[in-house]
Amino acid sequence: MTRILRVVVGLSLAGVVAGCSAAPTEGVASPKPTAPSGATSTQASGLPHSGAPAVSNPLPQSVLPQDPCQAFTRQQIVEALGGDAPEGERDDIATGPWCSWQDPDTGAGVFVNFVTATHEGLSNLYRNTKPAVKVWREIPSIGGFPAVAFQTDAGETTCSVNVGLSDEYAVGVAVAPSRAKKGQVDACELSERLAETLVDNLREGAGR
Repeated sequence: MTRILRVVVGLSLAGVVAGCSAAPTEGVASPKPTAPSGATSTQASGLPHSGAPAVSNPLPQSVLPQDPCQAFTRQQIVEALGGDAPEGERDDIATGPWCSWQDPDTGAGVFVNFVTATHEGLSNLYRNTKPAVKVWREIPSIGGFPAVAFQTDAGETTCSVNVGLSDEYAVGVAVAPSRAKKGQVDACELSERLAETLVDNLREGAGR
């Protein structure tokens, strides 16, 4: 994926992270495994805040694969993009590890970000992203975890869904429909379904 497109989708996926060290190409190095966040630690850190929901049954950050390109199986990527789906392209952006699968012929793409560097989970999005985007949908549960879907502008091709797996970290999924399907499908619904698949993969890895 070109640098410009990675910046644009990365900004949409990880959100506006004002107040931390994030640049438009947000992300950082691979996450360090941590234990699940309990009420005491999250209250001490002031999480959640800004209206974000608390994560009542968090997953430890150690469930995240070291390589975000392993977030989905090859079959799951093929189902999302078709038999000619490319291999994932790894990057480390200011909010955490990132992987993209994009078909330049059709324009379709799948993007995943492990949002671990802000250490604020969904709270960061509620504080910084919610006031800045045109489309914001709160999702009560994806696999038992709170989530939000948003688009920086109404009618934007790509939609980002971020799932809070603990009060301190989240995972983000964005799906860009093919050019042929533009205007015929809801990108947020596509992203939500793929976010459910990601959460199922992580819960399976955690033995839940």
